[in-house]
Amino acid sequence: MPLRIGNNISAINANRHLNKNSADFTKRIERLSSGLRINRGADDAAGLSVSEGMRSEILGMRQAVRNAEQGVSLIQLAEGTLNEVSSMLRRMRELAVQSSNSTINDANREGLTAEFNQLVQEIDRIALSTTYNDTVLLTGFGNTVSQNGTVSTALSGFTGATEIGISGAVPGTYVFTDTSAQDNQITLSITLPDGTELSQSIDVGTSLDRDNDQNLVATGTTFLANFDRLGVQVTLVGPEVDKDSTALRSSAADAGDGGQIVIDNSQSIEIAPGDSLASVADQLNTVLTGLTPPGSAVFDPGLNEIQIETAGHELGGAGTEADGLNLISANSYVDGRLDGRVLLIQEGIGGSLQIGPNDDANNRIELNIGDMRATGGELNLNGLSIANQDSARASISRIDAAILIVSRQRGSLGATQNRLQFTTFNLENAIENLQAAESSIRDADVAEEVSAFTRGQILTQAATAMAAQANALPQTALTLLQ
Repeated sequence: MPLRIGNNISAINANRHLNKNSADFTKRIERLSSGLRINRGADDAAGLSVSEGMRSEILGMRQAVRNAEQGVSLIQLAEGTLNEVSSMLRRMRELAVQSSNSTINDANREGLTAEFNQLVQEIDRIALSTTYNDTVLLTGFGNTVSQNGTVSTALSGFTGATEIGISGAVPGTYVFTDTSAQDNQITLSITLPDGTELSQSIDVGTSLDRDNDQNLVATGTTFLANFDRLGVQVTLVGPEVDKDSTALRSSAADAGDGGQIVIDNSQSIEIAPGDSLASVADQLNTVLTGLTPPGSAVFDPGLNEIQIETAGHELGGAGTEADGLNLISANSYVDGRLDGRVLLIQEGIGGSLQIGPNDDANNRIELNIGDMRATGGELNLNGLSIANQDSARASISRIDAAILIVSRQRGSLGATQNRLQFTTFNLENAIENLQAAESSIRDADVAEEVSAFTRGQILTQAATAMAAQANALPQTALTLLQ
């Protein structure tokens, strides 16, 4: 090899290897110091992208666990309060039963009435004062069902549906399909804003009675149609259950021999023999809409009946042959009566628990609490009195209904609480496994890195020594000049 002093190729070569070994040695020190295999995009661009996404998802899951735990705390607060409401309702029923007895007189009932009224006020006060983070829970929390019969036509009073419970139902318009009067099938569906259709069909045949070639809820009983996949529960009633309903319907196929309908003993409608139901409905509607409060009468060609909202006005002859229409109570379920009816579930304040890391319906649980005030639309205890024997006896059934509503609400809250606990277990399991996957991508293998570190350290020291020797090599040229 020629001896040159212009360019020291050996030194350049040794310096190149020294730089390479020093860079690798520095990388090993960084990995051992941070515990991470990937500290920057240059280390592993694809691995960095995947692990960053996993890290974001893991953080979201951990927050979702905390959200679920806070949701449980909220539910426990609401359910604990409803436990006291149940106790007060039971006491109110006890007072009503006591007041219904003939061994006491109206003067004795004054003391019972005082306590009864105080309990009503206390239920309202508790409902208004039960808050979580300054949000009132028991006056309607989360999504609610519109009780307006012109909007939620399933609650118009002519379908047999008297109560709608929701548990996790998304807001929107739900449509019933109940086309056949003989198939015992009810379908409920909703189309989401993104075009996705959610639908569920249930068979109610085992719970219906058979009468005059019709499938119907038996007289004096109720049936809960549970569309569990949609989070909607519909209470259907049989004849003689919804006695407070002001809705009537014709059960005659036509006007027959005619007759007369007397309204409030002051006005009457003459029905000519063979008159069409549509014509009779028009006459009835003209009179009812002019009353205070106004009523209505509409002919439904699909069911071939007149549907009358009396608004509390008395229709003489109802339920007899005298009116020619054989008017009966409308609010009882017969197979086919829900077809085309809708429910509007409105989005409310609160009520949505984010129990997942992403923005979609599967990562949320809808929590719904109805209006649990005694004077609210759910319990409907406003105007109850036990001041006399008749009113006390009438109060018992309404308090029973209120107790049932509170019990159902507590059951719904308990079911959601259990669901949240399973959600927490699932999230914690997912966090563990996803963290393991992220670790395999991002974390450094300490054993491997220590071996590489030792190798890099030796090579760096060796390259440094060789660079020193290479730099000393041109000095041998001086001996030739001596």
